[in-house]
Amino acid sequence: MKKLIIIVISCFYLSSNAQQASTVKQLSGKTISTSVLTRRLASIVDSARIAGLQVAIINNHKTVWKGNFGYRNIEKQLRIEDNTVMYAASLTKPVSAYLFLRLAEKGIFNLDIPVQHYLKKPIGQYPKWKDLGEDTTAFNKITPRMLLSHSSGMPVLRGVYQGKVNLIARPGEKFYYSNEGLNLLGFMIEEYTGKLLEQLAKEEVFIPLHMDHTSMIWDSAFEENFSLAYYKEGKVYGSERRTESRAAGSMTTTASDYAKFVINLMSEKGLSHQLYAQMLSPQIYVKSKRGFGPLKDSLTSDNDRIHLAWGLGTGLFQSKVGKVFFHTGHGEANQNYFVAFPEKGIAVVLLSNSENFEHAIGLILNACIGDQYSPLRWLGHLDN
Repeated sequence: MKKLIIIVISCFYLSSNAQQASTVKQLSGKTISTSVLTRRLASIVDSARIAGLQVAIINNHKTVWKGNFGYRNIEKQLRIEDNTVMYAASLTKPVSAYLFLRLAEKGIFNLDIPVQHYLKKPIGQYPKWKDLGEDTTAFNKITPRMLLSHSSGMPVLRGVYQGKVNLIARPGEKFYYSNEGLNLLGFMIEEYTGKLLEQLAKEEVFIPLHMDHTSMIWDSAFEENFSLAYYKEGKVYGSERRTESRAAGSMTTTASDYAKFVINLMSEKGLSHQLYAQMLSPQIYVKSKRGFGPLKDSLTSDNDRIHLAWGLGTGLFQSKVGKVFFHTGHGEANQNYFVAFPEKGIAVVLLSNSENFEHAIGLILNACIGDQYSPLRWLGHLDN
């Protein structure tokens, strides 16, 4: 094990150390040397059997440190690098939200005009969304604001409900995390603008922010340096290569690219102050015991003390060091997370290609920025 740690540390420093800060500021106000941080993370990755991990740490609204641990391809012994692209999964959602708000800023969309207004046909006439046409009175109340805050009443995935996408709650009534809702938003954007989501994302997000290794769909350029993903026992899952944009989760990116996006949100650039105030303020409070799975229907007051809520595209909560926004990203084997403390100017982006990541996320967050506040229990990461 020690030999593996030494190899990982050596490879990391050979590729990256010249551009890195020597210390990282944590939420406590203390600093940690990047050499100590590297050893800690290497040890966590090794002991948790995480196939590969990319880390980007933000201090003072700048990326000050990037770390790469483990492998993008275990079989070929190819290591994770700064430009190794990873499947973002649901980290796509905040990008889709920001894209929508950019278009709203231009007057193309309105947060509170019903979705049906932007469609060419009644919702029931679209084969993919025909189930929503069974109750048009309820559907016609759904707005983009509800889709972005997961309060539309749509299910997380139709596969969980016998392939149907009927509403499971009245619009605006409850928080129900919904991939289907975000994908409907993406469909609406494409239908109304006549442009593909991947093209709009390039124009409004990726090009302006210089996210050169990011795309809503698989790019042939990614073949040069991409990661495979691995199940818990080490069996290879493969790589996600989405050929159609999905606002809920089709994006491929790197930790350093995604950090540019997080910095943009922390700095409140690209949108008016008014829209940022709405994006990063509670639209609906979260009362469920878990965000996903069977406990999503069980209510609790456990998270009231941190005011757990959803804004427009991001999760929100209050910590002892200020307001926080965050999002998780969970694929078949890819598992990701980012959390930002804008009042401290501190954030971290974590991308992994391993199903073993989520059980070690608390140790990783604490090592990187001293984060002991993220709602890991609500996310299900502390469950067996």
